[in-house]
Amino acid sequence: MTLTLTATPLVVAYGKPVTLAGQVSTKKANQQVVIQGTACGSTNTTKAATVKTTANGNYTTPVTPTVGTTYRASFKNGTSQAVAITVKPVVALKRVARGSYTASVTAGQALTGKFVLFQRYKRLAKRWVQVKRLALKTSVPGTKPTVVSSVSFKAKLRTGTRVRAMISKLQAGPCYVQATSKSIRA
Repeated sequence: MTLTLTATPLVVAYGKPVTLAGQVSTKKANQQVVIQGTACGSTNTTKAATVKTTANGNYTTPVTPTVGTTYRASFKNGTSQAVAITVKPVVALKRVARGSYTASVTAGQALTGKFVLFQRYKRLAKRWVQVKRLALKTSVPGTKPTVVSSVSFKAKLRTGTRVRAMISKLQAGPCYVQATSKSIRA
């Protein structure tokens, strides 16, 4: 007996769901499949969902990982291959006043002390360049386990310049990957 498991999408923004789906080779309905997850930084496997198969032995369930997580499905004594989901923290950049900004990073853990890059878009070079490297200073807990880490700062740029905030994989890691905010005008 075999069991399959797939995930869509494989990379997800923090707080967004992933759809896990698969099939049990018995192809029978009402079979109970247990989905287990191992979160980044942990060796413990926890039950993420229990789902019943539909016709043809298919199953599907949403999960919302808070950090990078590896999932497996099990049915009776069979286990699927592992599927790894990568999570990006949510980065936001807000213009508070002319020349004043707040960059924030929302994740399942505090990222205080980690660095975000404030970048501007260099049109001629067609690339983003670093303006400032800023340490996240304050962390405010949201709905558990959400934590918003932020930093307020000033930067003088020509009006209309496209700017964004970015956290690298090195700073967001090991449980998160690189993420960028939407660009805004200075």
